[in-house]
Amino acid sequence: MLDLNHILLFVACISPLLLLAQTWKRGGLNRGWRLAAGAVLLVTGASWIVQPKTAGFAWLVLLLVPLFGLRKTAQLAARQRYASAWRLARALRFLHPADGLLERSRLLRALDIAQRGDTASARALLAPLRNNHTNVGRQATAQSFRIDGNWSGLLGWLRGELPPGIMQTDFALQPLCLRALGETGARDELLFEFTSNARSMNAAAEEAGLYDLGLLPVLAFSGRLRALSSLFDTKLRKFSRGTKEFWTAIAELAAGETMAGRARLEKLRATTGDALVRADAARRLERVNEIAPAPLAPAAVALLRRIEQSDRPSARVFAAERAWPTTVVLILIALNVAMFIAEMALGGSTSPLTLRRLGALEFFSVRFGGEYWRLLTSLFLHYGPLHLLLNLYALFIIGPGLERAIGSIRFGICYLLAGLGSGVGVLLLRLGGLNNAEQLVGASGCVMGLVGVWAGLLLRDRHAPMAGRRLKNIFVIVAIQTAFDLSTPQISMAAHMSGLVTGLVLGLIFAPRASKPLSCS
Repeated sequence: MLDLNHILLFVACISPLLLLAQTWKRGGLNRGWRLAAGAVLLVTGASWIVQPKTAGFAWLVLLLVPLFGLRKTAQLAARQRYASAWRLARALRFLHPADGLLERSRLLRALDIAQRGDTASARALLAPLRNNHTNVGRQATAQSFRIDGNWSGLLGWLRGELPPGIMQTDFALQPLCLRALGETGARDELLFEFTSNARSMNAAAEEAGLYDLGLLPVLAFSGRLRALSSLFDTKLRKFSRGTKEFWTAIAELAAGETMAGRARLEKLRATTGDALVRADAARRLERVNEIAPAPLAPAAVALLRRIEQSDRPSARVFAAERAWPTTVVLILIALNVAMFIAEMALGGSTSPLTLRRLGALEFFSVRFGGEYWRLLTSLFLHYGPLHLLLNLYALFIIGPGLERAIGSIRFGICYLLAGLGSGVGVLLLRLGGLNNAEQLVGASGCVMGLVGVWAGLLLRDRHAPMAGRRLKNIFVIVAIQTAFDLSTPQISMAAHMSGLVTGLVLGLIFAPRASKPLSCS
């Protein structure tokens, strides 16, 4: 049976090494991540010597918890839930030695205070943090302009005091810059700026929802009410009601619905408890006619149409964290769970006899007994609950994006064919004396096949933006999986590699559905 401690121990060794490789030449907060990565390696090594049966669990406390905590902090801040973000950042200071985390928690505290209405205290907290050299310092300066509603001053600072190209690396400044362009009436420039930075915003996976935060002012100041409503219903659904109402009012004003926009702003000013939103509404009411619908330049109109016609890539990216589960993925998960329940009812999921009765893949049964149906049934059986959970989690993460990209029917075909190819590969290798697997179960060959399909699709579309980077990401995944297979005798590397190769061939054959741009991160 798979050992959770062994899995965590493997991850505890691999993830710090990857983190060190990614952050070695970077500064800022990444110095703290290097310290954390080194601490994980040292503590894991010491734990393995002293208590090898629980050594892997140190990774959870030292790296995984801070990683997810900081990601959650970024998400809360993006939704302007500054109080929750500040409390979480403050707690993480005791688990993670990141340079600048104390300053970031103070920044979030200042925004929380401003949101409560005490802008003087917020400015006092932000003042010592302001500088042009660190991410937190630049964010403190930008937020000071934002609290004062000084959008022209923000643009002047961005253009006059910061080095050229800084927003290609400090991604958090981009949504504020885009809003400043909209607030100052530079709608054409707003569209050009968003389009030129869209690729880098998509690439910034560590910044939660950055593309959507940039898209928000683009749609609002362009008066695209329907597209804005769709954005709030899907990607930005966790935004506060007051924030949604403010941006809807901006879109109404830009669309020429002045009476509706004014009424919405007046109601918002009277009812919202968010002092920042209330101040924004009051300022906009003072110059309500400044967003009167004006014709965009022809080039800007073409850009706006392109933006509206293109779907947000994150819904179809490789391992897209926020992708909603899709039909075939849910069906496959249900089938695997149903078969696992049957295993438990008929003798246990780790009983070789039970697995054989339910259709585990066995070399002699297939070759000499003609029981070829085992190639299919074995894909829905699992050896223990951990085996099931790992495969279903991988399917849930990888599957939805691919199903949306190539369609449900093709996705289901690829899944099953990859699994069958995985089983055939194991049997052929056993026939050639290259492995000695007696009994094989699990959906991991299918899942690795899905990774192969992604790789095949990217190879076909290798000239697309960032296709090379995404292929490198898949190569890293395959390399890590291979290393894990080699370190875990219970895992069949033959099944994984056979599924991967089968999926790669299928990806080269199948093209994505029309109008569905391919993306992978």
